[in-house]
Amino acid sequence: MPLLLITQVNADTGTFQTLKNELLSYFPVITGKVTKQENNEITLDKGSKDGLKKGQRVVLFEETVPLIHPVTKQVIGKSERIIGAAEIVSVGNDFSKAVVIEGELKKGESQTLFKIPKSKIKVLYAQTTTEWAVGEGYYRELRDTQRFEMIDAPINTDNKELLFKDNKGADILLLLNPIKTDGALKLSQELYWIKDRKLFSKAEIELTAPAIADLRKKYASLIVPEGHTLLSYRLSRGINRVSTGNFDGVSPNQLLIASDSEISLYVIDVDLKLKSNYIIPLSGDIIWFDTGDIDKDGKDEIALTIKRENRVISTIIKWMDGEFKEFSRFDDLFLRIYEGKLLAQSFSQSSGFEGEIFVIKPTSLAKYEKIEAFKLPVKSNIYDFYSVNNALFKWQEDGTLAVYNDKGVPLWRSAEPFGYGLQYEKQTGIAMLSLGKWQVQSRIKPLSNGVIVIEKKPLLGLVNLSTFGYRSSKLQLLQWTGIGIEQTDITEEMSGEILDYAVSSDKLFVLVKPPFGFNPKRILQGESPFETNLHILSLKY
Repeated sequence: MPLLLITQVNADTGTFQTLKNELLSYFPVITGKVTKQENNEITLDKGSKDGLKKGQRVVLFEETVPLIHPVTKQVIGKSERIIGAAEIVSVGNDFSKAVVIEGELKKGESQTLFKIPKSKIKVLYAQTTTEWAVGEGYYRELRDTQRFEMIDAPINTDNKELLFKDNKGADILLLLNPIKTDGALKLSQELYWIKDRKLFSKAEIELTAPAIADLRKKYASLIVPEGHTLLSYRLSRGINRVSTGNFDGVSPNQLLIASDSEISLYVIDVDLKLKSNYIIPLSGDIIWFDTGDIDKDGKDEIALTIKRENRVISTIIKWMDGEFKEFSRFDDLFLRIYEGKLLAQSFSQSSGFEGEIFVIKPTSLAKYEKIEAFKLPVKSNIYDFYSVNNALFKWQEDGTLAVYNDKGVPLWRSAEPFGYGLQYEKQTGIAMLSLGKWQVQSRIKPLSNGVIVIEKKPLLGLVNLSTFGYRSSKLQLLQWTGIGIEQTDITEEMSGEILDYAVSSDKLFVLVKPPFGFNPKRILQGESPFETNLHILSLKY
């Protein structure tokens, strides 16, 4: 298995040429004969001068009856019978050795031939956490060769087992991984045969800062083109949370929307199809709503944290026996699903978030096992941060966003606040004595080597007075370049407040509440003006 490395690739010298050539080298269009057979080892009449190399796989076939033109009666070819496949294990100048990996060759029968077909090779393209613009640039170069049929894998997915399982009929899996270095970016390309999950090639390139900047200029605009809304739905005003995932273990293409009292599960098809409703067993304000497969059983769980009077209660909900059921419930504990782990932090009335963040494993309805402390380079509450490639994005108390390195050194801070989330009074037990507020900011989610954040613009121009609501908001992508932040608008500015959002494959789901929480046009139509809107947008053309 070769490992190729090239350094300092610039945008004007074929940014992905090394990776592209490595992939193309396994799929030259070629036909030849099997000249010798001994058990499952065969010799081919073509070698390196013809484009064969170790690790390639060839189709073994026999020619059968001739194909005759119905009018001219001339022989125009012969039918083929596929009898197996072989992998090349060694190569000479004009011959090659291969091992039969599928089928069985019988001696004494008609001449066996081999080929690497001219039909397009189906590539499952998984760019994992590679920056969107970089991954899109390579995707387009491969597509433009006309040698490959490109199949999109889910965004940010590097779970090979999941990709092999849901391979969408691909021949090979291409896994693109970013490797951060000082001032540059390396890309690692891993190539696997889908059928037996065998790694057959690994190559690396290094991209310079100018090359990356050029790719961003070309492809950053592909993130949700302005006005490119696929569908919009008008929902009850109580809907305030949205998430995506695979909750029943069957289909990864599922959507959850939730109010403070109910969770609805939809299957995403041409339209949304309701699959199940679940009444939340305890009432209160949802302050956090997360989903993820924390027990690694192939089904995503729901972690729900609710503010109820002067208490915080968290619950874990699972799909069991064909419906959602409560699996665990904990008092005075915040929960969050973060990169496959279940994080927790204690709640107190006087401070809100209290003590360290730690990783837990639920063991029964009301008990859990504390696995380990969750360490961060700077002090934070459980909901205020997301780490991407050693850059820690963290909300500040004034609504601004900051970036820290892995040593806790501040690198950047936004000039203006992005708006506020939920705010609650700290309880002292003494009348007229206030300790201020504790707050839960809008969620931060990773995308394209950066994070998505909600930017809100208040109705009255007073950011602190969020109780008056917001006149408009939008989603932005913030990417740390090593020397500063690049900001890209993911959506156009939307009227009202973005409450929540979720990313699934090539779609973006955005929940928006109109200014003041109602739409006056509905009054003229004789309908209730109180609503929340769900917009489904495309993440790329």
